[in-house]
Amino acid sequence: MKWSIPEKVIEEGRECAKEGRVVSWSKNLERRVWYAEVIGSDMLYVELDGTAKEDDVCQCMYWEQHGYCKHTVAVELAMREQGVSRFIPRTELKETDVPKVISPAVVFTKGFERLQEAELRKLIRQTDDLFLTYGIDIVPTSEYHDEQSVLGLHLRIGRRDTPNKTYVVKNMDEFLEAYKQDRELRISTINWKVGATAFNSEDNALIRSMLAMKEQQTLVVNSRLQAKSVIDRRYLILNRQVASQLFDEFKHDKSFMIKGLGSQVKRAVIHQGKIPLTVTLSPVGLSDYELTIIDPFIVFLEEYQWLVGTDGFYELTEEQASSYQVLNQMLKRLDKPTIYYTKDQVSSLFSYVLPQLALLCDFELPESLDDEVLRYPLDIKLYFHKEEDSLVVRVDFCYGDYVFSNDPKYSTSIGEEGAVLRDKVQEERLLTLLRHYGYGTYAQKYSKTFPNDLERFYFFTREIPTFEKYTTVHLSDDIKVLYLTADEHQPKARIIENGSWFDIQFDISSVDETEVNDVLSSLMQNKEYHQLRNGQVLMLDDEAYKETNQMLRLLREDIRLDGNRLEVPTYRSLVLSEAMTQLSDVETSDYFETMVDELTHPEKVEVSLPTKLNATLRDYQLTGFKWFKTLSKYHFGGILADDMGLGKTIQTIAYLLSEKEDGELTKPSVIVAPASLLYNWKLELEKFAPSLKSKLIIGGKEERNAQIASLDDVDVAIISYSTLRQDSTEFRKIDCHSVILDEAQMVKNSATKTFQSISGLKSDRVFALSGTPIENRLEELWSLFKLLMPGFFPPKRRFKQLETTEIATMIKPFVLRRVKKEVLQDLPDKVETDRYSQLTEEQKTVYVAYLKQIQESMSQLNEKDFNKQRMSILAGITRLRQICCHPGLFIDDYQGGSGKLDQALDLIEQAKSNGRRVLLFSQFTGMLSILEDELAKRDVGTFYLRGSTPVKERQELVERFNRGEKDVFLISLKAGGTGLNLTGADTVILYDLWWNPAVEEQATGRAHRIGQTKKVEVWRLLAEGTIEERMNQLQLEKKALFQKVLHSEDAPELSSMTMDDIKHILAIGDED
Repeated sequence: MKWSIPEKVIEEGRECAKEGRVVSWSKNLERRVWYAEVIGSDMLYVELDGTAKEDDVCQCMYWEQHGYCKHTVAVELAMREQGVSRFIPRTELKETDVPKVISPAVVFTKGFERLQEAELRKLIRQTDDLFLTYGIDIVPTSEYHDEQSVLGLHLRIGRRDTPNKTYVVKNMDEFLEAYKQDRELRISTINWKVGATAFNSEDNALIRSMLAMKEQQTLVVNSRLQAKSVIDRRYLILNRQVASQLFDEFKHDKSFMIKGLGSQVKRAVIHQGKIPLTVTLSPVGLSDYELTIIDPFIVFLEEYQWLVGTDGFYELTEEQASSYQVLNQMLKRLDKPTIYYTKDQVSSLFSYVLPQLALLCDFELPESLDDEVLRYPLDIKLYFHKEEDSLVVRVDFCYGDYVFSNDPKYSTSIGEEGAVLRDKVQEERLLTLLRHYGYGTYAQKYSKTFPNDLERFYFFTREIPTFEKYTTVHLSDDIKVLYLTADEHQPKARIIENGSWFDIQFDISSVDETEVNDVLSSLMQNKEYHQLRNGQVLMLDDEAYKETNQMLRLLREDIRLDGNRLEVPTYRSLVLSEAMTQLSDVETSDYFETMVDELTHPEKVEVSLPTKLNATLRDYQLTGFKWFKTLSKYHFGGILADDMGLGKTIQTIAYLLSEKEDGELTKPSVIVAPASLLYNWKLELEKFAPSLKSKLIIGGKEERNAQIASLDDVDVAIISYSTLRQDSTEFRKIDCHSVILDEAQMVKNSATKTFQSISGLKSDRVFALSGTPIENRLEELWSLFKLLMPGFFPPKRRFKQLETTEIATMIKPFVLRRVKKEVLQDLPDKVETDRYSQLTEEQKTVYVAYLKQIQESMSQLNEKDFNKQRMSILAGITRLRQICCHPGLFIDDYQGGSGKLDQALDLIEQAKSNGRRVLLFSQFTGMLSILEDELAKRDVGTFYLRGSTPVKERQELVERFNRGEKDVFLISLKAGGTGLNLTGADTVILYDLWWNPAVEEQATGRAHRIGQTKKVEVWRLLAEGTIEERMNQLQLEKKALFQKVLHSEDAPELSSMTMDDIKHILAIGDED
């Protein structure tokens, strides 16, 4: 068990194990964990980690807080007692192993048997010896301020056989902790076993409630006060919520009583609404009054906002609490609860005092008041108007027909009718609000400088709505006209084509067209308004403007402002179309709609195949042809990313031939391919489109210059990447119709000369052919599109910040990807199997020595040092991979054999005896040479394709193998992993793993492609217990990038080889 577990917890676990509370345990070999059941206060399920990490899990609250507990310790100790080790070593399930089948009925019944056993154990231990009594006290926290008192829960404990003897629980925290741990607690010189079995169900329910509330921190323990011994530790201080819950439980218990401050509360009831104050207003003489207030309450508890009375508690609102606190303080200052008001003070009584008392309680007024005072509800009216550069407001306080205005000419004369009872509180509140908004009093006027820009916006959106809550607001016409509501001035959009751009024009009623873009600029800055040049404030908070803002945000990377126009490049037509769905009112052209429809559904485009094509296209290939034609029509580029073997070549040839027959191929097109595929392209063009004039650009410099000079009479020029790099100056002078980049993943690095050479080609259309346009990083896609459509993606730094879902949406029309299992129902299956081999003893000795050496050097590196030593570390990893293949690759006179070599030779012999023909790939040419020698000793004929094999000879070897000559084709992974058609093989052996799974996919695609009639077996050879297993995990991560970005709408982030990746591969810091 972990050394960090405290000794106290280990002792508790040992006690738990001794008591037999570990009911059962079982092993899960696949997950390398133990499952166990332990009896606590309930049945608990424990999971014990069978690896060196010891990451155990338990259901109990203690484990949730600490990450360890007595139950996990108890399980391990109980297992040790039976001689069972917690460690579960790695095991390999052999084919001969037959797992024992357990009946579902037995498993199902066993679970309930264990549950009954656990309940029986609990019943046997259940004594119900003890009982609790409880109470709640009002506990003072200050000698001088009773209102700061709190409510405290306290307990007494006793035995059922002596019910008249109970003892005070003097420390609540200690009691709850002892109960939780089911141990003894000393109370009043007596040791009490206070676990769950000692109490009945009612007491247990109360204690568990207290524990749960305490654990979840819904009980408020004022540690500051208790630390200073202000509050006795026998109390558990209750907050308002918990006290309310307890009161609800005890409201029908007549024996329940709350004590404190020399009084008793006889009912656990919380009242709401008005409180039982006694308020009496009596006339004295002709015009004076006497106010009497009787307050029956014990105390007001500030923490709870409760008034405490003998009949329960009264919950006050915030407003009531404020009024009561003032009332309480005022009454404390009086000798008796009676206040005398003279005739002159009556108005203040009605304006300030009685409205506050009315919030607290109900009371009646004497009838004689109606004859002396005119009482009407207050109606406040505000009149705003503009005077030069000032905003002026007239304030009218209206009581019935009587008006009291700051402008005397609008005030009403009262005469002999009596005194109007004015609501001074509300009047002063309004005047305070005016001062808050900056209005001053000048010559009997409330005014301020007429607001502009942001202040004007706030005037209409904050100031006026605030005044309207309390008053009736009137605005003059010259102010009303300054406020333009969004619902009356909706934006309308129109899309117009303009060459390689779409113009987006907006129209907003009442807004000059020269100001529309200023409005949109404010919108894109998330402003809530825009002030026009004439001073009008246009609100931008309407749904229509939110839609427009959302549309502009979707296009934020692509919008260009040209004068008063917004422009978006045509290659963003689908993004623009999607963005326009955000708008309710938009007008588009037929051209725009047609483009969007054709880019979205290229398979529906009406276009005929070229008449001189000597091939029949499958349905998906016809779609690919139409996709080419559609993009070409709009002068776009794209990536044909079909799975290996689906016929990217024939789709491309069909497109080029169609362009010629349509009269579009007035300039030569250029196919750039790896040197090994040049002749293949030439042969395919001559076979399927003989009417296309094609020329290979090969030979010496002078010969190539002559070939380039004669391209005017050529339809298609075929050139290698390396030759183009050498002849880039000559090719920059040529106008091309289309550029086709075959195996385009080869130009993923934008810093290379090859990349720069391709960038210099003059062409409106650039297409990439690649089954794996992304091999390691998303930046590879950025590089390709920089060649296909410069400016399509934002700068690289910004590109790296894009979500993968956003990238997938952007590239959707321009990347066509189909996989074999979707479109070739008649293509035989490809079955991939990982085959593991054991290192020989000598091989293992060499491997471990090198591994330790690298691990030691890696463990000392920080991130900075790692970056400096990166290449040497990767070189060390390559050594480990070579050892997995055969240590003789770099150790002279090594005679210890290789487990993987023996396995590969056995597999090849088995394949040969079953009539199968094999492609074997390795990145180590030295390994291929060893295999060639060993197979020769066994009379197995081989072809060997290495990087130095001449181009013409490669094609000859492929054709001979496909005709049935020899049984095994040994191929360098990087030299022959692409472009070859080797359907004569039905078995592929990947002798060693490559970092990039896309390279392996390319290799297997040499055999699993159109023309294959047999099921293809792919065997990946891995040395067990080595870095090859870790590399396999890394490959799975890299596969996610390719699959998710090109197929899914939810793509994860992918990373390249980090320091953590390499540590994981080398098993540094991994204990299991």
